[in-house]
Amino acid sequence: MAEITADTQKIVKNTAPILKEKGDAVTAKMYELMFKNYPEIKPLFVNAPNNQNEILARAIIAYSENIDNLPALDGALDKIAQHHINTNVKPEHYPIVEECLLQAMKDVLGNVITDEIAEAWKNAYWFLADILIERENVLYAKAA
Repeated sequence: MAEITADTQKIVKNTAPILKEKGDAVTAKMYELMFKNYPEIKPLFVNAPNNQNEILARAIIAYSENIDNLPALDGALDKIAQHHINTNVKPEHYPIVEECLLQAMKDVLGNVITDEIAEAWKNAYWFLADILIERENVLYAKAA
């Protein structure tokens, strides 16, 4: 499982204000990149709500605000894991999302996303991804 340092937590938490302002644009760009570069992933979103990018933006903002207090996100993480099971998200999809999310952050936020911030978000992403993958594995095993 990925580790997360206090420095990473601080850097990610400090991005919360800009994400509150531009989060919808970041996630809209992320989905645009993902569907363009990985069209095979689009079927996973066939039943996604029209405001999927807004839902993801709110989740990213909540994560950035609570990265140092993850128990506050337990209920949301359970819902996300269950949604991923319902839509057949697998561990192999996570690298695609990471690539597209980080590129979208760079595209939308420009110079705000320094190499240090990008690296912190990459670490934070994988820390959260590992938590979700672990929860999803439990749910997949229960469903089998």
